[in-house]
Amino acid sequence: MDMLKLSVTPLVHLERISRDSGNEVYAKLENLNPTGSHKDRESLAMITDMKNHGFKECVIASTGNAAISLSAMAAYEGIKVNVFVSKDISPERLNLITLFEPKLHLVDGTYDDAMLESENYAKQNKLYSANPGHNKNKMLGDSNAGKEIVSQLKPNLPDFLIVPSNNGTLISGIWMGAKMSSANPAMIAAVAEKSALMGSIAGYHRFEAKEFDTTLSESHGRTINITDAETSKATRDLRMEGIFCEPTSAASLAALRILGTEGRIVVLLITGSAFKFAKSYRMALGIKDSSSADLEHDKRP
Repeated sequence: MDMLKLSVTPLVHLERISRDSGNEVYAKLENLNPTGSHKDRESLAMITDMKNHGFKECVIASTGNAAISLSAMAAYEGIKVNVFVSKDISPERLNLITLFEPKLHLVDGTYDDAMLESENYAKQNKLYSANPGHNKNKMLGDSNAGKEIVSQLKPNLPDFLIVPSNNGTLISGIWMGAKMSSANPAMIAAVAEKSALMGSIAGYHRFEAKEFDTTLSESHGRTINITDAETSKATRDLRMEGIFCEPTSAASLAALRILGTEGRIVVLLITGSAFKFAKSYRMALGIKDSSSADLEHDKRP
């Protein structure tokens, strides 16, 4: 069986947002990867590494996208995935994870607790760890997105790359790829210390703290904390550009507005699809859930 491959994701110019912000703003559509998030790049890099080293089973702690991606892609390669998630994970996210039939471990605690339990399980059973802070292949996979951005913008180079960030894996990988392509953008991490909407980055866990800090230092970048109100507005504005992303992704646009730059080339990382997490997308847009009793039915005779 051939290895899975990923296509180059589009880089699109955002006309309205460019005009309104006074910048040339582009969106890197990582939400168009096979499982709807950038995590597929990380999963593919780790699966390649697992196959090269003879592993048939792995562990991962996740808030959603990482477990969905690895479970889906590993199934193609016949690799067993142990997924550790908090018991408090939303049913919506849990349902998507279980679609791909990993071995599920529900942890009585937070994402941090799930991470600790997964690492202990991996050590006890001598399994492959697919966790941030324990596997540099994740950043290697993400570096390909950085390389693509630079190639797609040629002959121009990006001045700013704005990345929704939690552990620091993605932004560090993007920086790695940009440097490999002789670009030197300022890396801006859009973070959410508290959030009811941005489940993929809520909490700002920093499991790749060393690489995260190095990335910001080398690139002369910074972190910008985003509120739910700010990402809600950005989610609506991206929808008007034809980009339907989970609110976490819209944090990149919210960060641009706080950054306040003008006359620059800016790339926003769109990390995940709205169609995976409809509840948070509805909340961000201010759309109430409709029960079946609220729907109008066809009354044809």
